[in-house]
Amino acid sequence: MRILSVLAASLVAAGLVGCWGSTGRYVDERFEDQHVNYAAGDPGEGWTRVELASTNIAWHNPALAAGILVNSHCEGVSDAPLEGLTGELMMGSTEREVLSQSLRPFSGREALETIARAKVDGVPRQRALFVLKKDGCVYDVVYDAPPERFAAGLADYARVRDSLEVGPRRDHG
Repeated sequence: MRILSVLAASLVAAGLVGCWGSTGRYVDERFEDQHVNYAAGDPGEGWTRVELASTNIAWHNPALAAGILVNSHCEGVSDAPLEGLTGELMMGSTEREVLSQSLRPFSGREALETIARAKVDGVPRQRALFVLKKDGCVYDVVYDAPPERFAAGLADYARVRDSLEVGPRRDHG
């Protein structure tokens, strides 16, 4: 399953896999761990849930050679701006090109959504990156696909992004 390994490699480079420990559970479209409690809906038909180390929730669509990830982390979160956190998600890629970037209100905060193209290990990829900071935690929704198939999965990514409901931080108060 080469594309899953390309996606995993792409996401490792992006800092989504391998950096933050995921010891939580995703059940009935809710993810919980010792820090966070949030809802994230399924992207829909054609997507299969996969387990990736240190990622809260991940799906793969073999027809699109694409993946969608939802992740959170609370430890070591600095006061970095959303643009900087988005840049961290693009680490390990080359020939980066931001196609669009916009702030949007989300969960009582501002979130930053970025559409970008880049190469990962020489392979062209396109990503939608959604980054939210709330209560000392960072929440990311990432959609990654080949540029020629990106548009076909964008509505599925939007379904996951729009279903995100961040609950109160579990380890505060």
